[in-house]
Amino acid sequence: MKSKTFFTKSKILLFVLSMMIYSCSNESMMPQEDIDNAVNSKMSLKKNADNSTKFHFTTSLKSSNEVPPNDSQAAGVAIVTINKEETMIHYKLIVANIENVRMAHFHKGMAGTNGGVVAWLYNNLDGQPSGPSNGVIAEGYITSEGVIGALAGDMDALIEAIRNGEIYVNVHTQAVGSGEIRGQL
Repeated sequence: MKSKTFFTKSKILLFVLSMMIYSCSNESMMPQEDIDNAVNSKMSLKKNADNSTKFHFTTSLKSSNEVPPNDSQAAGVAIVTINKEETMIHYKLIVANIENVRMAHFHKGMAGTNGGVVAWLYNNLDGQPSGPSNGVIAEGYITSEGVIGALAGDMDALIEAIRNGEIYVNVHTQAVGSGEIRGQL
């Protein structure tokens, strides 16, 4: 009986590991449309299940959104949620086909214009190449202490700018220091 239980547990463990490997390898090769669809379905499920958030924003990160545009094949998605009290912003950056990401920020500026940094999302300024990135590169929270630049310390102003479409997510790389992919919130 003991060997049969061990055999069954081994099969279950092998199945779980196989699914994890398949999921990870499959996720890193997703085209932009599939990433968008996955994010949208996850966000709608989260919206129904989680009453602690007030607003949800997603944006596709593309090289064609940059000013000026570039020909990078990189892509990504930024998911942003604001809590009910409007005191905290949660963010998650998912990228594909991008190399040596140096930093990522929220910038204040309308689509088609460049603007100043108002919050850090990712920092790899130590000079070490990060190599290829496929998947989540940054996830965290922004509070008023993390709001910098023109909106320094003013969470209300940052949230209002997000609602008004005045904030964009910019992912900077070693190859394109001004930003390789970008998306307007």
